[in-house]
Amino acid sequence: MNKKVRVAVVGAGWWSGRVHLPALASNPDAELVAICDANMSRARECKELFNSEFAFDNIEDALKVGLDCVLIATPHNQHFLPAMAALKAGVDVMIEKPMVLSPKEAWELVKVAEENNRNLHMGYTFPHSSHVQKVRDLVLSGSLGDLEYGLGLFTGNVLPLYRGDKDIQKEEGAPFASQADTYTSKKVGGGQLYTQTTHVVSTMLFITGAIPTSISGFLNGSNEGVDSSNSTIMRTRNKFFATFGSSGAMTDHNYRIEEYKVIGELGHASLDTCKGTLESQFKSKPLVVHEPLPKELTNPMTATSGALISTFLKRSPVVASGVLGALTVEVLEATRRSSLEGKVIDVNPPIDSAGKFDPKLIKESNV
Repeated sequence: MNKKVRVAVVGAGWWSGRVHLPALASNPDAELVAICDANMSRARECKELFNSEFAFDNIEDALKVGLDCVLIATPHNQHFLPAMAALKAGVDVMIEKPMVLSPKEAWELVKVAEENNRNLHMGYTFPHSSHVQKVRDLVLSGSLGDLEYGLGLFTGNVLPLYRGDKDIQKEEGAPFASQADTYTSKKVGGGQLYTQTTHVVSTMLFITGAIPTSISGFLNGSNEGVDSSNSTIMRTRNKFFATFGSSGAMTDHNYRIEEYKVIGELGHASLDTCKGTLESQFKSKPLVVHEPLPKELTNPMTATSGALISTFLKRSPVVASGVLGALTVEVLEATRRSSLEGKVIDVNPPIDSAGKFDPKLIKESNV
């Protein structure tokens, strides 16, 4: 029998308790060795709930028991230090979205992962969707021709979270709620930009492989509160540009909108990750309606932790990479700055002309 992958989870909150911990506990290739949380009583409770061997209140102690992988699901502004510690210890890492709040920290994690020859994953679920991957394949194969324009719209009913009402997290299978300020504090990374806009930006970047060069954005948050809606125009290194709109102010999450349009010189694709639908059309050919996805596959939530384990076992490649996470952070931070400063923000990610991360370019970038 093959040795199981030894994994620890850092952060025992709502999403971790609802998705990651149950998935890892039931993964036949994984051994859930340790659970870390700043709240030690919660860490101990999770240890019992998910049959983990250890409970800790810091990652340094967890790393001492011998780990292969670490999954980080702490509040948004607390991702960097545990991720860096794990990577430097020679452990594969998956970070929940958004990767971090600072582009500088994002690229530093990518650099250290490469230096230590470790896999760095992002917790974005939609790149694991077969429909999203199909559109990416159409782009990479050139079937759509040179891309001209992309449109992403991502909305839901999460406004109560930004007002401090965590009752909407009381879902079946979720033993815990988030910390009080996870979604209400700008310092922590609360608000629509980092909660849901991060999904639409990362999915478009994944599909197109685009490298952003400048961002114009607007957030509607006041000086006191976090944003509940925002909009972004992203320009890239080629003629392709994209617009994103995102709002948490819908009245009913059951009617949320998750739509993407990608238009090229030879065709277009229209994707709905909520309804599980995909349509494509190519020059002088009829519209193709692809087989709809069943509800459980429209947003494959457990695929992220599964990828962490299977990639360590060399059974599959990284899907949502650290580079994808860092590029997304570039767009999000530039959107925030653009709204605050009232001007277009230029970005210069450390990506070479072949589209590969080059650590030597970090000094030349504006991160």
